[in-house]
Amino acid sequence: MGIQDEQRQLEAARAALVSEFSGRLTEDEVAARLADILQEFEGAPIRGFIPVIAQRKARERLRSLSA
Repeated sequence: MGIQDEQRQLEAARAALVSEFSGRLTEDEVAARLADILQEFEGAPIRGFIPVIAQRKARERLRSLSA
């Protein structure tokens, strides 16, 4: 997967999370949590599953924030 594909997938993940948590968290809060998760993968040599994993981890953190 190229960087452009990864960026598209991450944007889709961000949009899905924003929609899922609409009314409970702001778009900025969602984006910040996703960015926090993505920092954990900085420099990872294999990046193919990062968008999926990051979305799942961000969802978990966002659920705990919005509970």
